[in-house]
Amino acid sequence: MSRVTTNRVNTVDLLRGCAMKKRSERFVLGSTGCIKVGAKELFFNVKNMSVTGLLIEVKDNLQVKSEHELYTLLGGKNCDINFHVFNPDVSGMATVVSVELAQGRLIISLKFSALNFEDGFMVFKRRLPRKATQVQGRLYCHKQWYSFIGDDISLNGLSVKMAVPCPVSGGEWVTLEVPTLSLWGSARVKWSAPDDFRLGVEYISLTHN
Repeated sequence: MSRVTTNRVNTVDLLRGCAMKKRSERFVLGSTGCIKVGAKELFFNVKNMSVTGLLIEVKDNLQVKSEHELYTLLGGKNCDINFHVFNPDVSGMATVVSVELAQGRLIISLKFSALNFEDGFMVFKRRLPRKATQVQGRLYCHKQWYSFIGDDISLNGLSVKMAVPCPVSGGEWVTLEVPTLSLWGSARVKWSAPDDFRLGVEYISLTHN
């Protein structure tokens, strides 16, 4: 959201945007975290992160040495696992999409299943590259659904153009559905421009279908 700003966070000076498959905006992060695989905790470096998932490189392959061993510990493919990125402070559940061995290290692609934005992703409140593609969705407030077109999408929120006036003000919580991005959840209104039928919302929690 272009009108949301916070203090600069020095730990992600490596942040940069790049075009990826399906036009998803991904960002290179100098961050670490861990995933829980069976009874093991595997620490990783974040290689890429997007609004739908992240790509990680496992630091220590001594505990899990191969794709087969990883899936055995998980109990099969397409299983949800718990993850925690330390900075920005983000935790949740994700599905393993793919596992590869590159230069002796496991590279794991994860698709988010559930995220909590209340404590995490605050670092992305700086100016970021945006996803220019417009998406359609709807917003629920005051016991009514309102259709919108989102045209400014980032990892922490989006700016939307409402089809009709929507009686909300800054600070209110709303329910959000964006079928084209396969996500729904709750959000907080950060700013409104009633004359232009526009709103800026910040994610609180999201679920990816």
